[in-house]
Amino acid sequence: MRPSRNTPLLALALFGVGAVASAQPRRPVVTTVAMVHPSAEAPPGWDLSRADDTLARIQRAATGDPRRGALEISSALLAGVEPHVAAAGLDTLGVLARPESADAILRYLDHRRVSLRRRALIAAARLHTPAMLRAIDARLSDSDPEVRAEAARSLADVGDAASVRALWAAFERDAGNGLGSEGSILLQESARALGARGAEQDVDRLLTFLRRAPFGALARAFEASLRRAELPNPVKLRVVQALAGIATPQARELLTRLVDEHRGRPTPAIDAARSAISRIQ
Repeated sequence: MRPSRNTPLLALALFGVGAVASAQPRRPVVTTVAMVHPSAEAPPGWDLSRADDTLARIQRAATGDPRRGALEISSALLAGVEPHVAAAGLDTLGVLARPESADAILRYLDHRRVSLRRRALIAAARLHTPAMLRAIDARLSDSDPEVRAEAARSLADVGDAASVRALWAAFERDAGNGLGSEGSILLQESARALGARGAEQDVDRLLTFLRRAPFGALARAFEASLRRAELPNPVKLRVVQALAGIATPQARELLTRLVDEHRGRPTPAIDAARSAISRIQ
């Protein structure tokens, strides 16, 4: 099962555990597999050589004491389990969001399987400790484009000032690649994250990329910025004025969405957007 950010994590984890447990035959599992270098022992009473038994124990751990559950699941993952078992374990650690999960999540952020790195990213974002944020920052340079995009997506939700610096590095690395009107998926997601988490100067810096970077990516950034309640109105007004200045159909569409979202809530930026829409053909 491929994780979705729109799927509740608890439902995803428990569904995945139950579905895989019923479908997988019992077979031996070598606990010293090459994919993960074990550094822990199996939790007491857990037989990691039986995938179905391990999945059932993960399911029980998800509904019991959160601290104990996180410790047991993390120990199992660090001891070494099959990929589908690891996937269920990471999903559950994301649900529990306990600091005891940190070692296992960090280990799987370096896993050779893309699907497990993506799941580990989602779990890391749920913890959002400084160590987890720095680990997510590092995945902006992952070898896989989906993992890079997932990292930027996570930082849009939980990133800090250090993350903004990492996001700028990712954004500028891809900004000149000329990948059509939308740009790469990393460019799109890092732009949105910068718009959502950046300071006033970061929003102003994004404006300097108009006509230089794909507009589709920048539109994501500006939409995120304009939706932020805490961003000062003068900054939002500068964004609207810059969009009005390029006067393209894409800019008009973005401004129209902004006005539609803020009906009945006039601000200087909304008034300027409404005026610009009437002028742009």
